[in-house]
Amino acid sequence: FADENLDDFESLLNEVSDIATKKSLNTDYLPSVVTVVDAQTYIDGGIQNLGEALGMLPGIQMQMTAMGYTTTTVRGLKNPNAYLSDKIKLLVDGVAINNEVTGSSSFYMDFPMHLVEKIEVLRGPASTIYGAGAFYATVNVITKLGNSKNENQVFLGAGSYGYITAGANLFAKAGDWNIFTDGYYQKNNKSLDFQNSDNTLETDKTEEELKDLSLGFKATQGGFEFLTRFKHNTSGNFYSFENQLNPIEDKEQEHSNTYFFSELSYKTSVNDYKLETKANFSYREQDISANIYSVKDMSDRFAVVDIDMQEGFVYHEKSHEQNYEVESILSLPEIASNDILLGIGVHYTEIIKDDFYSSVENAIILNKNAILAHPAYSNFKYRESKEPAFWADMTRTLLKDDVSRTNFYAYAQDLISVSDDVDIVLGLRTDNYSDFGTQLSKRAAIVYRTTDKLVLKLLYGSAFRVPTFSEAYQTGHINFRAGDENILPEETTTYEAAAIYSPNMYNRFSLNVYYSDLNNVIDLEEDPSTYTGYTNYADRYSKGVEFEYNFKTSMKHNLYLNASYIDALYTLPYEPDAEQSLMDQSMPDISKIMLKGLYIYRPINKLSFGTTWRYFSQTTSTELQWVLDESDEYDPTAKAVHIFDETVTYRFSSASELRLTVKNIFDADVRMPSYYYWTADGGIKREGRNYYLSFVQKF
Repeated sequence: FADENLDDFESLLNEVSDIATKKSLNTDYLPSVVTVVDAQTYIDGGIQNLGEALGMLPGIQMQMTAMGYTTTTVRGLKNPNAYLSDKIKLLVDGVAINNEVTGSSSFYMDFPMHLVEKIEVLRGPASTIYGAGAFYATVNVITKLGNSKNENQVFLGAGSYGYITAGANLFAKAGDWNIFTDGYYQKNNKSLDFQNSDNTLETDKTEEELKDLSLGFKATQGGFEFLTRFKHNTSGNFYSFENQLNPIEDKEQEHSNTYFFSELSYKTSVNDYKLETKANFSYREQDISANIYSVKDMSDRFAVVDIDMQEGFVYHEKSHEQNYEVESILSLPEIASNDILLGIGVHYTEIIKDDFYSSVENAIILNKNAILAHPAYSNFKYRESKEPAFWADMTRTLLKDDVSRTNFYAYAQDLISVSDDVDIVLGLRTDNYSDFGTQLSKRAAIVYRTTDKLVLKLLYGSAFRVPTFSEAYQTGHINFRAGDENILPEETTTYEAAAIYSPNMYNRFSLNVYYSDLNNVIDLEEDPSTYTGYTNYADRYSKGVEFEYNFKTSMKHNLYLNASYIDALYTLPYEPDAEQSLMDQSMPDISKIMLKGLYIYRPINKLSFGTTWRYFSQTTSTELQWVLDESDEYDPTAKAVHIFDETVTYRFSSASELRLTVKNIFDADVRMPSYYYWTADGGIKREGRNYYLSFVQKF
């Protein structure tokens, strides 16, 4: 009985979070919609990595881009064509994974759950605390290292598609210092069948092979903490850009990401004033190569202007980005029921390397005068009228010269305890960007504990996202969009109402409804009177309902269910051949209805069974004119699907466990919407039934 009470108490501790206010509160009392993921529970349910864990939450749909990057679509809000930015804020152990070039954090989605303690997910805006990018959601991954867990463990794993992994957590003491380290390596040789939409080509194979590793280190002594992490992965280009996986088979193509961050922080307290000062540095290297068209195809195209082009269409880009940030956070002693938090900081980003090579552009640059003077120039595929931005500025960089950005920011938050039952939160933040001026973020919320069992919340928040360097400063290249320095930051205003009912310590129900209004949405435009690139669209919206239910006893049963309904509006980019230049439609390529569940049954201490279930309704169809013109030939929507995973865990002892997971146990036909709908039968077919075996030893 004592052990059961201890388990319940530890469960309550796991439900404490500071992601919404930077002050630790039970998630039911937070002035936001927050879900806390217990990593061990998800591991017992067969969840392998961060991306899979996020995909189990309400309103979140994990999808893929043309280059194989995992994208996190929250509440149906995405830019289907401008696929570079996730528009969520990802933190690892409280450190923002900064990336100003593309805004993507997808390279962290394969981070293994075995190194994670818990994941805090705040759906909705959080810019008053976290600034730009805390737009659709904020995710804080708390690793075992980051949580200062005194645990030593080694894990090994193997599975389908040649998957292998190995990793460890280690803890040691050196005098007054506590030392924590972790690391892992994983790889696979995954390739799946791929079929073009016209069904004229024989089935090809996707390129999804992965090599991924990370090393983490943390040292603490008194109020000092030093945290650093290195991560590097290399993977295939999946289904590429233009309907062909790899049109030049003897030429390798892949993309790699290297990310490194270090943070030094110090906490002190004087007369109930608490001060935390943090300084961090991060480095991001992105290296991408892709093959777009075959040698024959390009030879034929350049033969029109008598150029002997024998390289095919290949491109390579490499950029190095550095970020520096200093922040101080002051918590004041409580003043007349006011719990006030103040923060101030500065963030600087610079591009220290930017190389871009395109074989097509290289051939044009070397033969510019001959091409322009050729009698058949008007029949040349890549003439000025088709690629005006490139012809106006024939650069060999992806971005404009000397791109950098400085942001000074300050914020204040007041958590007001009106009574024992009512809390009010007010927040305000100002960010001043060297290139986009001042942005103001606002927040207000009221939390009313009507009884010990029922909590009601009313929430309001605004958030913003400054244009990425690609959206603002990208030079025009063939097959690439031109940036626009005059576009405005995206903004969103969200209203939410939530109710949480906990009739006893075993059951918890939550229901929330939301409405998000977006302004100055950054998306593509193809107006022939301007360079093809990015522009602002006036407004879009997302509204919906999210439901969660938890049932948990101390040992045998742990059930989590959620459901969500999404209605999101999308404005089509300008199409020269369409009857109207702007058209509103439902957000394409999302599932409006999602149902998800996870159940852990533990009949005895040594044995547990984990089941996960995901249902996605048929994805919404696009209204792109050229797709409609060909809709009688193929269906671009991904069909509704149920996906079940089953996991069996056997514990030889409290320190040793063996786990077998069968993913997609019923071999359902799972598909992802494809970039520009190049594939038949509703998108790219994903994995069928596959297997993972892992072993964990703690010592």
